[in-house]
Amino acid sequence: MKQSAKILLIMFLVLCSLRSFGQVSARWDLIENHFGDQGYHEAKLSLTNTSDQTIEGGWNLYFNTIFISVATQSRHEDLRFRHLQGDFFVIEGKSKSPAIAPGETLVIPYRSQGSFLKNSYAPEALIFEQANGSFFEVKEYQTASISREELIQMAEGSSIPIGQNQTLLPKKEWEENQLPPFLPSPKQWKYTGPSIRVKNTGLGVVGDPEFAQVASFLLQGIKKGYKPKVNREERPITIQVNRVEGLAKEAYRIRIEDRKVAISASFPQGALYGVQSFLAMMPADFWGEGTDELLLPQVEIEDEPSYGYRGLFLDVARNFQPKEQIFKVLDLMSFYKLNVFHFNLANDEGWRIEIPGLPELTEFGSRRGFSKEEKDFLWPYYGSGAYPEQSPSGTGFYSREDFKEILAYAHSLHIEVIPELGVPAHSRAAILAMEKRYRDLMKAGKPDEALRYRLADPDDRSVYLSAQNFKGNTVCVCQESTYTFYEKLIQEIKTIYQEAQVPLQTWHTGGDEVPRGAWKASPICDDFLAKNPEIKREDLNDYFRYRVAQLLKKEGIGHGGWEEIGQSHEGKQIVPNEKFSDQNWRLYAWNAVAGWGGEDMAYKLANAGYPVVICSSANFYFDLAYNWDPDERGHTWSGVVDTYQAWKTVPGKLYLSHDQTIDGNEWNWDEAEERFTRLTEKGKSNILGVSGQLWTETVKSPEMMEYYLLPKMLGYVERAWAGDPKWASLAKEDEMKRFRAEEWDRFVFLLRKKELPRLTYQFGGFNYRKPAD
Repeated sequence: MKQSAKILLIMFLVLCSLRSFGQVSARWDLIENHFGDQGYHEAKLSLTNTSDQTIEGGWNLYFNTIFISVATQSRHEDLRFRHLQGDFFVIEGKSKSPAIAPGETLVIPYRSQGSFLKNSYAPEALIFEQANGSFFEVKEYQTASISREELIQMAEGSSIPIGQNQTLLPKKEWEENQLPPFLPSPKQWKYTGPSIRVKNTGLGVVGDPEFAQVASFLLQGIKKGYKPKVNREERPITIQVNRVEGLAKEAYRIRIEDRKVAISASFPQGALYGVQSFLAMMPADFWGEGTDELLLPQVEIEDEPSYGYRGLFLDVARNFQPKEQIFKVLDLMSFYKLNVFHFNLANDEGWRIEIPGLPELTEFGSRRGFSKEEKDFLWPYYGSGAYPEQSPSGTGFYSREDFKEILAYAHSLHIEVIPELGVPAHSRAAILAMEKRYRDLMKAGKPDEALRYRLADPDDRSVYLSAQNFKGNTVCVCQESTYTFYEKLIQEIKTIYQEAQVPLQTWHTGGDEVPRGAWKASPICDDFLAKNPEIKREDLNDYFRYRVAQLLKKEGIGHGGWEEIGQSHEGKQIVPNEKFSDQNWRLYAWNAVAGWGGEDMAYKLANAGYPVVICSSANFYFDLAYNWDPDERGHTWSGVVDTYQAWKTVPGKLYLSHDQTIDGNEWNWDEAEERFTRLTEKGKSNILGVSGQLWTETVKSPEMMEYYLLPKMLGYVERAWAGDPKWASLAKEDEMKRFRAEEWDRFVFLLRKKELPRLTYQFGGFNYRKPAD
């Protein structure tokens, strides 16, 4: 009887649980949408009680969106919107939210600053918390959408160029001998005759001893795609990977004559790129199920990169990507000859790397889900869901062994991995994890251990909001425990590199977007400044940067960070900080919104003496939407970025990289050249290269990541390898634009003919964005 009663109780609880999931349905509708300087939108959330029981008053509705104001105004007399952290909001009663009768629909109108631009900007991932504290995800949720035509009509009279975008449709048919043999385009190539097609032919690969690993890589690559039934009467294909003297580290030569292939290089890096170039000349079906035919272009190639730094930045903190997807990204990078993987492993919304001795970082900081107080795991930022174990984008981290595998694989492809653990801002996951550690150790009676790695000043009453709308996301730079913590990170990550037998050359400290107001009401900082009168409160950022740089220097690691670590303020103007310009800090110049005035900051910093990587947000930020169509996901804060926007970038003459401002106004090349800082000879030598960035606030899965990256990344890799386009050296604007259009047409033809068909199959296939035309 007891067992039967237990089974009945379990069944009752399960039924109650299932019933609660269907208790509420919801719908979102846009009411008004206004553009201009005082743009705003009005919308409504409608909640319907779909059960046969009254929903008791006192409920709360939680949701995610980063596209409404933190001061959003409710038009319902009994309800208010309250911003919690980041993109996480709650709708709650001003005193108590009203009861909802069976079948009743409660309409909650609201008004928010900012125009509504994308259908994906509507509130998402609704979580309904009942008066008794139980909660469930609202599964039955519909959002009304607007069409491109409707958005154009709404934006009429504004300067936002919603109807404009470049197509991926070439205007002419290009002959094979008019096209480069692959992307990124090699420096020099010459076709010596028509391509030959061979079938069921034997093949052999021979490499100099120094290039044995590269030769093996080529052979394995060929075996995956070439499936001949060897005809012994056919002359075989012979491929030699030769070491020669006199070429640069990443340079190579290829000569294909009849069935003989010679790949020459002086260093393994160049040999690998020569091999990747040979594989890039294979047809699309080679990458699919395989083929018994090979196409051998009769060609001579001499090639080397324009930049030594050709990077890809990936943020896995905002939304996580599994280890297998990182391997796939590294394969893609190597194929397109990118050589630096900038790996953002921590941010406000997540901590993604195991650190021995600090288990709280992953036990707390790598998990996201719903709770009232955010004490056991982070809140479900970016709609990652109420339940931590059911949240592949919100929950996840790389173990030490995972990270070693990633390092070793990247190293085998001659890709440097630069870890980024950003400070002092963007640190909320770490701060809360260390607060949990503090509480647990204090309860255990270990106050010294509790304080050892603490990052927060518990009595700090500073009021600020970060760029991503976080409060309390900046570490206390005035206490030694913060530096003890960061030194611990450096030492543990360095140990992982050593165990993987991979050198740790550069560490990225972040350093960007420190919110105004941080540390202004910190008692610990007040005490620190009183004891160190030579340091002013406005100098705390510089103090922190220098201290962190010294920790890295002590370990023999180079210091990198976003452009802010090499900047200071002169009144309202942002200028290079001369204080650290001789420290060899590598700066990543990112804030280049067209029309905001910082488009030439990379040049100013390089002229001042800083090594600089150009990361232009207006050209190389792949999380920006492909276009203004409301169905196209992504950010628009720095405009939109498609393949063309990345391709047309001119790193050596950045003023030629735009045709219009963020507001849709004409960008005049002559006027921009006049006001732009010119690179000095010293400045030119300090431009290390370029980097493409994928931040992941709006990227929820591996498939979405691939969509955001491809094909726009291919426009970027052309610039990363080939450097400034030839048209940028012409004298007159009309000549430049005419030649640019011709070169773009050639690029698009090659993209559609070879690159996109290959991406369908390559490395398991990519979910690239299909051309709309």
